[in-house]
Order: sequence, then C-alpha cells, then structure tokens
Amino acid sequence: LRETINHFLLTTAAWSCRWFLKPKFHIITHLPDHVLRFGPLMLFATEAFESFNAVIHGKSVHSNQQAPSHDIAHVFAQCNCVRHILSQG
Repeated sequence: LRETINHFLLTTAAWSCRWFLKPKFHIITHLPDHVLRFGPLMLFATEAFESFNAVIHGKSVHSNQQAPSHDIAHVFAQCNCVRHILSQG
C-alpha cells in the first residue's frame, strides 16, 4: 500500500504540483498506518454505493440511451413529485 501511495504521489507531482496544497495529500500518507491500526477504511467502502447502482439501473431501463443521465434525473424527479403528493406535503 505504501508503494502504491508513493507511486500515486510521484505521478501526481509530475502531472501538477498544485494538488499538493490540498490536505488530502497529507492524509493519504497516513492511510497504511490507519489500516494496520483500525482495519479496513470505513469511508472508502463501496458496498453502500454499489447497492444504489441497482436503483439507478432500474430507472434507466426504459431510457432511449440518447441522454441517459437526463432520463434518470427525470424519473427521479417524477418519483419525488409522487412522494411529495402522497405525503400531503
């Protein structure tokens, strides 16, 4: 993990040094110690977001695939309107 982080930092430095002004680049150097001490990184877990992919996929089934993000947003907006009406909001 340390080698990968060092490679990432060196590659980023070669690309643009502006990024090193961000606090996240200092924090990332502490990740290996954090993993050893506390176990897997909780905020980096993807399972919660992967389960949401099924919801998004379900909304895009009837999309024409010309503008899928627009179609998905439209379906979510319709769901919000229905929820608002049903909750007597």
